[in-house]
Amino acid sequence: MTVTWIKARLQPTEDPDKVSQAIRNIYGEIELETEQGVVSARLDGLEALIGLRSRIAQDRIRDTVKTIFTRWAEGDILSFGLNRQAAYAGHVSLNLKGEDPMGPIQVRIEGDVQSVISFLCEKVAHR
Repeated sequence: MTVTWIKARLQPTEDPDKVSQAIRNIYGEIELETEQGVVSARLDGLEALIGLRSRIAQDRIRDTVKTIFTRWAEGDILSFGLNRQAAYAGHVSLNLKGEDPMGPIQVRIEGDVQSVISFLCEKVAHR
C-alpha cells in the first residue's frame, strides 16, 4: 500500500485558499485540511497520484523526475518538495533546498517507492 503525505506550511502573508489551489492544481480534487498554519492531505494508493503523473507528463519532465526521484529515494520512502508558485500555475517544479522563499509543498511517499516512480514516469498511451 502506498501512502502519500502532502504538507505546506502557511506563511503569515499567504492566502490558505491559494495554497490549497496550488496543491489541487497538481493532485486534482483532493480533500485538504487546514490546521495550525498547515495545509495537509493524506492520499492512499497509486491512483491518487494520477494528477501528479499527468502534470509530469504534460511538463515533459518524466526522465528528469525519474532520475531525481531514484536518487532521492531512501528504502521505502521518497520525500521531495514542489515549488508553490509553479504548482499554482499547474506545473511540477521540484524544489531544491532554499530555492522557494515561501517554502515548498512537502511530499512524502511511503511504500513501494520504485513502483511509485515507475507509475509517475511511465509513458501513458493516449486514446
